[in-house]
Amino acid sequence: MSKIFEYTKLNLERTIQSLLTKEFEFRYKDTGSFVPKGKTYSVYYLIDKRKYYFTNIITSKYVRQLDRLTNFDIYDEYSSIKKVERGIYPSKSTPKITDKEYTKGSITRYFIYKVNEEKVSLIEVSKLDYRKKLKLYAKIKVLWKISGNKESVVANHKKAIATLRKFSGTYPSHVFPLQYWKPIKEDLYEDEAFEKKINLLKKN
Repeated sequence: MSKIFEYTKLNLERTIQSLLTKEFEFRYKDTGSFVPKGKTYSVYYLIDKRKYYFTNIITSKYVRQLDRLTNFDIYDEYSSIKKVERGIYPSKSTPKITDKEYTKGSITRYFIYKVNEEKVSLIEVSKLDYRKKLKLYAKIKVLWKISGNKESVVANHKKAIATLRKFSGTYPSHVFPLQYWKPIKEDLYEDEAFEKKINLLKKN
């Protein structure tokens, strides 16, 4: 008796016994070959919400595990979705900005949220995670200025935040208009010149 079948019996929630296979409905998990039509099999629902198929019945001394190929029910489809979510769940990520990017003046920021959740939680992810095929996730990316005129940056970022809010109904609490902004030398010179002009006007 296989260890997986022993585990199945020890963690069993319910079972359906003595069903008959249809043509091309299953493959044998150990060999990959098709299970012939009319073969007896049973379905096992575990307490951890997994579902297994084995040949014969629960009291049989010899069983083989099966993989279903067709005729999926709602439970199968739900289990498949949960496996995908567990397998490629994206991680939160924040940009690691280089000097070269500061010289360039902007970066792209990537956000996603799960579409089947009642309370939307928009999270920032890496470019790598963003490019993955994420089922049940909606995606959006925004251009984010990290250098340049301060007032212009604030204005652009307020629009970016408004876009995020319009897209998902919310935006991450860690996002704010001057996040990651850093003045470069040219900007500092412009600010100093502007302040001098203001001071001269005040004196006159």
